[in-house]
Amino acid sequence: MVTKPNEPFQWEHDPYNNNYNGCGLTGYTGLDYHTISQLSVMPAWRAQVGHRGFYKAGMCVLLDGSLLASPVDDLGSSIESPFPTHQGEQCSPVRLYKSTDGGQSWQPIKHTPLVGKEGSLTCLDSCILLFTSQSLDGVCVSEDNGTTWDAVDFKTERDDKYQLISAVRAPIIHPDGVISFIRCVGIHGSTRTIMPHGYNSPLCRAWLVHSTDGGRTWDDRTEIQTWGDSFAFFCEADFERMPDGRILAVTRFDELHPLKDKPLPYPHGKMPNDHASGHMLLVESDDEGKTWSKPREFLQYSKVHGQLTLLQDGRLLCTYANYHLPFGAVAIVSEDYGKTWDHQHPIQLSISPPIGSAWPTTRQLDNGTLVTIYAISPYTIEPPETGRTVCHTVRWELP
Repeated sequence: MVTKPNEPFQWEHDPYNNNYNGCGLTGYTGLDYHTISQLSVMPAWRAQVGHRGFYKAGMCVLLDGSLLASPVDDLGSSIESPFPTHQGEQCSPVRLYKSTDGGQSWQPIKHTPLVGKEGSLTCLDSCILLFTSQSLDGVCVSEDNGTTWDAVDFKTERDDKYQLISAVRAPIIHPDGVISFIRCVGIHGSTRTIMPHGYNSPLCRAWLVHSTDGGRTWDDRTEIQTWGDSFAFFCEADFERMPDGRILAVTRFDELHPLKDKPLPYPHGKMPNDHASGHMLLVESDDEGKTWSKPREFLQYSKVHGQLTLLQDGRLLCTYANYHLPFGAVAIVSEDYGKTWDHQHPIQLSISPPIGSAWPTTRQLDNGTLVTIYAISPYTIEPPETGRTVCHTVRWELP
């Protein structure tokens, strides 16, 4: 009988020669190498959205069952964000593509400008569409299925110039019909490398920004509890309401808050922007987002971009990106609304060399079929101006 050792397998890391611009991603960070896997191959339908150079996309299901996708066009001319989050005011344009056959094929649609990567699309029961992105401190609203968009400024406060306004992936829809987006300011990522030595950044803050007219206007806001830390409590966060009324959120943390009893892939401060130490934690609220539980461990190092989908059969799906081998989009399932997860049976939805640029989003169609959109980077030896990334969807079923 083979027994698994307690100590992790140690790779010889070179901090100056690794993937993804000095972020520490060697392919083995966060991976339990004292394991093997038995694969199960299932049928799926994969399609490309648009042309080469497209990157991370949001996706939603329209009320008529069509799918709308919002890939970033990395080959397009940069556009200035109308309401910047100070994560780069000049950003890539967003294209819109529609599928009327459940993700089997995609066609472009003409629309007024949208900008920014790490985008998110939400279709409300009223047919109103909401778009947000990492570069936009606000929300774009469409009442004609994505043809024209009005941008609404959230006017998020910052206590100093080093704080960033974090991206989120979904609004919170309350039982009384009010819709809220969380806005969170804090320190994360490469920002710390430009802060003066010994500088103490203000504590993280967050607000619920409310709409009482179905998403058309966003005038009211409520400051909410976070924690006594400068790090952003909600970073690339996604939110899903459970049948018992709880709101479950998955949010991204980094090297400043390591996993318990699990050493960082690299010593703190070794990487200029330590993506290798990125991991997703779970928090929950039972009072409509005003207060939140302490974060609990969820995904291991180098597993990021978590997105939650409550399925028709009651299971909860989390789709995320592997920033270790095998790079790409992955899904895992919870049978008890996020209390426990089946980490022993991950579903590999895509594979990408040498890193997974995934930002995956999964939506379920009326017939139960799942469609996941993601980005990959297959053209690594070609110059960036020819398009190193593509945006794909995969149509699949959960066993």
